Amino acid sequence: MHHNIASLEIIRWGYANIPGALFHYGQELDLEIEDIGVLAAVLYTFERTRPLFQTGVSLGQVLQVCPLANKSKLSRRLNRLEKIGLIVLESKSRGLSNKHIFLEPLFNRLENLILRDHSYITAEPDNNIQMKEYQKRIEQLEQELEKEKQSSPVEIFNNSDGNYKKVADFISKKTGNLLSVKMANELKKWLEEMAFTPEFLLCMLELCFERNIYNPREISRIARDLKEYSVNSVEGLELYFQKYIDEDKSRLAKYKQFDPDLMEFGQFTGVDMNAEARKNVYYKWRYDWGFSHNMIMKAGEIMCQRTKNGGLEYIDSVLNNWMTKEIRSPEDAEREIKEFKAKKVEKSADKNKAFKAEKVEYELYVPPSTLEELKSKV
Repeated sequence: MHHNIASLEIIRWGYANIPGALFHYGQELDLEIEDIGVLAAVLYTFERTRPLFQTGVSLGQVLQVCPLANKSKLSRRLNRLEKIGLIVLESKSRGLSNKHIFLEPLFNRLENLILRDHSYITAEPDNNIQMKEYQKRIEQLEQELEKEKQSSPVEIFNNSDGNYKKVADFISKKTGNLLSVKMANELKKWLEEMAFTPEFLLCMLELCFERNIYNPREISRIARDLKEYSVNSVEGLELYFQKYIDEDKSRLAKYKQFDPDLMEFGQFTGVDMNAEARKNVYYKWRYDWGFSHNMIMKAGEIMCQRTKNGGLEYIDSVLNNWMTKEIRSPEDAEREIKEFKAKKVEKSADKNKAFKAEKVEYELYVPPSTLEELKSKV
């Protein structure tokens, strides 16, 4: 009778063993209970077949050892485990059953978690680990740069336009960076819309970079000026940069340090001109619109006479009106004011159907600083 005990056969088949660490670290590994069951079937198949590190275990072998498993469900679970980086699936030939399963990533993850939580366990010494990580990171960055380069418009233009590539390479070399999308779009405008030659652009960009001008929009503003003024020679480029770029920068730098005209304007109108935005508005009137300080003071006087709580917006509208009418001197401004008031009187007379001569009245304007002095004397 002892020759027919089935329990011995059960023991001969062995037991399905699975590391208890999978249950302990299951949440950190993003494992579900079905995943642990699949891993148990794979590990049991490994015990019944050839060493895993040599050939892996095929999906067909798992199905033979564990007939209970459903082929499609098992395949979905294995794909999920591969996606979260716990196994590797390799197809050595066609057919789903020939997919081989490798568990090295799972045990590497478990080993790292054990080393993290048990400081007295030391990993095998490897002086090249940090270097390998750096090398891996460098390879990833190179792949990302290659993808960005392929997806950017620069590559498209390089293939079809040698002039574009010539200028783009020059910009990259001078800036030390890959050509940005904004710079690439502006470069296309310089070559196609403005019809600049690559040689002219190289000279223009060289002069820009010498002055630390790298913003694509600022360079495009310079390019539009050159196109408008019909500058087409190296001498013309140098003259433009000396007259309109260098002088403006030095003049603005000087006034940003200390500008007595700006202080006088603020005291005269009672507007606080310490804010950078207000200074920029004043400099716009002076240098972009070309008004003298006296003309700006005249517009400030009109603002104070005609409004109670006026500001820079009112002065801006007055100066914009004068710029449209080409009024550039205080005398012309005074004449325009008289004409405006005369027209206003005439319209009022037409409306009432009776002409009445009216005297043109002026209000006396006293600057706020003078008012404070008078109040202190009272």
